[in-house]
Amino acid sequence: MTKINIIQLFAIFLLSMGLTNHVIVIPFLINAAGRDAWISVIIGYIFTLLFSLLLLYVTRKFQSVSIFEWISSTYSRLLSRTIAFLLFIYLSITGFITLKETVLWINETFLFNTPVVVVSLFILTASIYISYGKINVIAICAGVVLPLVIILGLFVAIGTTPDKNYTLITPVLVENGWKEVFHGSLFAFGSAIEIILLIFLQHHVDRKLKFLHILLLITFLFILTVGPLLGSISTFGVEEAEKLRYPAFFQWRILGIGNYFNHLDFFSIYQWLSGAFIHISMILYMITLPFDIKKKKQRFYIQAFICVIYLIVITLPISNEEFFIFLSRFYYIGSIFFGVFITVFIAFLIKISTNRVSTDEKR
Repeated sequence: MTKINIIQLFAIFLLSMGLTNHVIVIPFLINAAGRDAWISVIIGYIFTLLFSLLLLYVTRKFQSVSIFEWISSTYSRLLSRTIAFLLFIYLSITGFITLKETVLWINETFLFNTPVVVVSLFILTASIYISYGKINVIAICAGVVLPLVIILGLFVAIGTTPDKNYTLITPVLVENGWKEVFHGSLFAFGSAIEIILLIFLQHHVDRKLKFLHILLLITFLFILTVGPLLGSISTFGVEEAEKLRYPAFFQWRILGIGNYFNHLDFFSIYQWLSGAFIHISMILYMITLPFDIKKKKQRFYIQAFICVIYLIVITLPISNEEFFIFLSRFYYIGSIFFGVFITVFIAFLIKISTNRVSTDEKR
């Protein structure tokens, strides 16, 4: 079985989850908590850290064996398939949301008249090309594109400093109360709940995951959230930021170099598509992972079928407003419920199990 190292694992998660944390979740945070949304991120960070202790307990019990193999041998194949099916549903929805958000952004920013099917087809073709192979292919691609994504992120953060007024993030808890702040923290926690995928990928890592690894990953992800959040509010003000569907992207619109180099927002295309490319690729890879499908052709057919479903659903007349409502009312809350439930349930299975499989120690 192909192994990846911790740095490669970080590269995959920072790109795939970074798209949600860095861009997609920002308008939901501002809509829920206004200028106090950064407090929501801090509370969400605390929730995620507490949750990571349970996550660490689960991952430490499995070292070089797939969790589905362990459940099949310890309990039953039916239980393993049931959990695999639930994960399949969650991953399928998550992958479609990434695709939908990407297509909406592309249509609203620079490809106004291009059919959504054409845009979706190119994204899915690129993603499926690397997803039906081994996970190290995804890891290599993530490692190649991540450095420039980070450099561009620092560039826009530093370059827009003269346009920022951080007094706009105060006063705190005046326009909104703790109810709104905790509501916003659910979006921050919900955007980070995808970290549960470590449970299902840990046997692909060449060493045992430690608390420091998870702590660093969570910290980086929340820096990716609070950075553009504060940047959006301090640049546009909370009232204007609430009206923007992608406030983090619009920071690129005001960036320039001197008097002659403007409209640098084309750099954001690289950032967004890199995150979407890696995220959808990982989703397509993991969709077949729980079912232990060995042959590449079988995995490709299943992944292609999912992509066809995506292409059909993406053409449905779902407005941006309806999609926003679905995400704010159902998706993030549902993700928290699924992530917490599945982790607690697996922890419960570990606790009551009496027939533990022996596993090889990782280096």
